[in-house]
Amino acid sequence: MKKTRLIIVDDCEMIRKVLKLLLLSIEEIEIAAEASDGQEALDLIAKNDYDVVLMDINMPNLNGIEATKQIKKIDKNIKILTNSFNVSAFYVKEMLKVGASGYITKGDTRAAYLEAIWTVHNGGVYLSEEIDASVYDEVYSDMKQARRIA
Repeated sequence: MKKTRLIIVDDCEMIRKVLKLLLLSIEEIEIAAEASDGQEALDLIAKNDYDVVLMDINMPNLNGIEATKQIKKIDKNIKILTNSFNVSAFYVKEMLKVGASGYITKGDTRAAYLEAIWTVHNGGVYLSEEIDASVYDEVYSDMKQARRIA
């Protein structure tokens, strides 16, 4: 079985270490790289193949929204899973609009991370349970509308 190659992108070294510890024992996932900002992630993605990017939003140099836009131009097949404390409708919608396939809240359970990574890697959309139901409705409504237009 081929492992899911994951790159962790977060400006906080402690968060990256915690995520690595959280995911290290999952046989299906290979933590292939980590980056401390969006620009570093772009540089790594331009030179290497990854399946899923676990992407923070608020970072120096190049934030997660801009990095996601640019990553999708480099590799339209790579899956982006947003990883943030912020669950506002604006950020959820913005990340999905620029190409993210999911949104998980930092501090979620190991099982939730596994489900989120598996879901986006396999073409689905994952939204953390902490995201308010009205945000779900708004995001899915916008996604359905976009599909009808396209």
